[in-house]
Amino acid sequence: MKRLFGLLSILALAILAFKPADDKTVSNLSNDAGWVELINGKDLTGWKATENPSTWSVTDGLFQADGKRSHLFYEGEYLKDGFKNFELEVQVKTFKLANTGIYFHTKYQETGWPDTGLEIQVNNTHIGEGDYIELKKMASLYGVRNLYKTFGKDGEWMTVKARVESNRVQVWLNGMKTVDYLQPEKTFSAIRRLGEGTFCLQGHDTLSKMQYKSFRVRRLPDDARSNLAAPTLGAWHDSLVALQSQQFAFIDLNPKTTLSAKELANYYYTTGINVSLVKSPASAKELAAAKNLPLFTGIKVTAANQATAKASTADYIIGESNDLKSAKALLRGKKINIWSDKGRTLNNPKTAELLDMAKQNNIAIEIDNVSNSPSLEIIKIAKAKGCKFTFAGLVPASNMQKSMFVMRAIKEANLTYKDLYIPKW
Repeated sequence: MKRLFGLLSILALAILAFKPADDKTVSNLSNDAGWVELINGKDLTGWKATENPSTWSVTDGLFQADGKRSHLFYEGEYLKDGFKNFELEVQVKTFKLANTGIYFHTKYQETGWPDTGLEIQVNNTHIGEGDYIELKKMASLYGVRNLYKTFGKDGEWMTVKARVESNRVQVWLNGMKTVDYLQPEKTFSAIRRLGEGTFCLQGHDTLSKMQYKSFRVRRLPDDARSNLAAPTLGAWHDSLVALQSQQFAFIDLNPKTTLSAKELANYYYTTGINVSLVKSPASAKELAAAKNLPLFTGIKVTAANQATAKASTADYIIGESNDLKSAKALLRGKKINIWSDKGRTLNNPKTAELLDMAKQNNIAIEIDNVSNSPSLEIIKIAKAKGCKFTFAGLVPASNMQKSMFVMRAIKEANLTYKDLYIPKW
C-alpha cells in the first residue's frame, strides 16, 4: 500500500509540475521576420476549393464561406514540400450558428471531411446537425483537447494563434492559451497524429457563414524539438480518450482541491479534463483568477446561503446538501443548476421525490468519482426520469488512478453524451 501511495503521489506531482520550460507564446511574434501571408485580399489564388466551390468567395478582401460543405486547401507557392513545424496567426469572424475549422498537416481530397490532419475548432454557437450535437467549442484541438466552454464571440474578429513543434501543439485565442498538447509516443488509432502537410479552411454547412481576413504562417526548422515528453497517465486516461471520441464531455464542475486557477488550467492542458474554479458566494470575487484561463467558473452554496448567490457572477451554481431538509430546500430554491448530495440523501424512500424535483427544476445530479455516489441503481432511476448529470472527483489525477466509478456509471447506467449537463451550452 505504501508503494502504491508513493506512485500515486509521484503521478500527481508530475502532472502538477508540468510547466513547460520552453513555453513559447506567440503573442509577440507578429513583429518577427519570416512570416508569409496566404490570403492576398484579391482572389483565391493559391487555394483550391472542394465539392461546392461556390461556397467560397472574396468579399471586401476577405475569404468568405457561405453555402454547402466545401473545404479550401492551400496549394500556393509557399507550400513546397508541406508544413511540419510552424507558427500560425489567423484572423477569423464567425456569424451565429457558424462552424468552421483550421486544419493543418492535411492534404487535398476532393470530397468529404478531411481524412488527414488535425483541426483547430472554430465554433462559438453551432449546435450540430440532425441528431448530432456539437459540443466542442472555439480553439479546441478537435477530438484531442476539447474545450466545452466558448471564449469567443460571433460577429467579432478573433485571433487564433498556434505553434506546432515536433510532438507539441499550442493554441491561443485572443491571447489566451486554450491548448497545450504533448502527443504521446502511442495513441489510439482513432486519434490523429502530427505529421506534415498543408492547411485547410472549412466551409461546414449552409448555416455556417464565416470570414477569414488574414492567414499568416512562419516555418520553424523541421528538426525543431519541444524538448518535452508527454506525461505517462494510467488506464483511466485510455478510457477517457475512448469515451471522449464518443462525444462524452469530461468536466469536473466541483473539484475538491486546493489547486490554484493556473494549476487547474494546467491540469486541463495535461489530461484533457475540463475543470472549473469554484468559490462560495462570499468569495465570488476570487473567480477573477480564472480570467484569461480556459476554465469554467462556479458558485458553491448550501441551503443556508443560496439566497446570496448571484447567477451572473459564474457559469453555474452548485448546491451541496447533507440531509433531506437541506436537499429539499436547494431543489426548491430556484437557484442551483447542480445538486451535490453529500449526505447520501438519495439512499432513502424519498429518492423518487427528490429526483422528480431535480428534473422539474432542470437541476443536474452530481456523480462523484471519489465517494462513488449516488449508487448505480439511483443513477439508472435518475436517467429514466430524464435527469442530467455532472462529474466530480476527476481532480487530481490520483483520484482517477484510484477510481473509475464515472466510467462504470456511464457504461452500466447506459448514459449517453446527451445525458451530461454543460453550463451555458
